[in-house]
Amino acid sequence: MKEFYLVFCGLIISFSALCQSNDTLIYNPERKLTWADFKGKPKLSDKTKGAQITVTINLKVKKISFWNGRPTYDAFALAFTDASWVKPAYKDAYTLAHEQLHFDIAHIYAETLEIEINRLKKSVGQKDQVENILREHTLAMREYQVLYDQETRGGNDIAKQKEWARKIENDLKIFN
Repeated sequence: MKEFYLVFCGLIISFSALCQSNDTLIYNPERKLTWADFKGKPKLSDKTKGAQITVTINLKVKKISFWNGRPTYDAFALAFTDASWVKPAYKDAYTLAHEQLHFDIAHIYAETLEIEINRLKKSVGQKDQVENILREHTLAMREYQVLYDQETRGGNDIAKQKEWARKIENDLKIFN
């Protein structure tokens, strides 16, 4: 009976972890962002930005092998809708496409994270390895996001924006 209770509790926790809260959006290659996903208040003090999406990458255990106890992980990109915002003057398709590419970049890093973590051989000390790899990928993703904004000047350099759109589209084809 005790084992049944533990398994039942584990299932409830697993299902609740899969539920998407109202302020998060899990990346879905079939669904593009809309302005309704930007529920936060614009930062009036930030004169250089017209919109901002807040993204991260997340990780969860997909399954644990019955035979060797090794976990298999699922990594995914998340957008925080309550922390994502747009100023009214910037609510156009071009700006939305720029923000979509930020979300796409997060997805690319999540996919590479999942591949790397699921290739780990050892299960002893794996939790620390996984945490370190997650931290490294999150940091690298943030740096890449900054590079994207620097090179496109926040989307204001149309030629560079088109270059980045092609590059990210090609990277997405690898995973989708």
